Amino acid sequence: MSSKSNLFRMTVDIPAEDHKRLKALAAVLGKSMREIVSDWIHGNLYSENVPNAATLKAIESIEKGKDLVEAKDAQDMFRKLGI
Repeated sequence: MSSKSNLFRMTVDIPAEDHKRLKALAAVLGKSMREIVSDWIHGNLYSENVPNAATLKAIESIEKGKDLVEAKDAQDMFRKLGI
């Protein structure tokens, strides 16, 4: 972790219910709320998991409701996927 001189203070307003849930999550995980937020920042801002062009195109199609295939159950879905 960075030394204290490299830290900056940030104030964020969030809904009371979100604060309550974050506090409860921190308690369950045995972490501080700061640790939870810091973990999220490091997991998302520095993530190498950036979708490639094919994935972005698929997401765009899904959001537009295009090229969707319906299956009646898991077995039907696997059959349609050729798995």
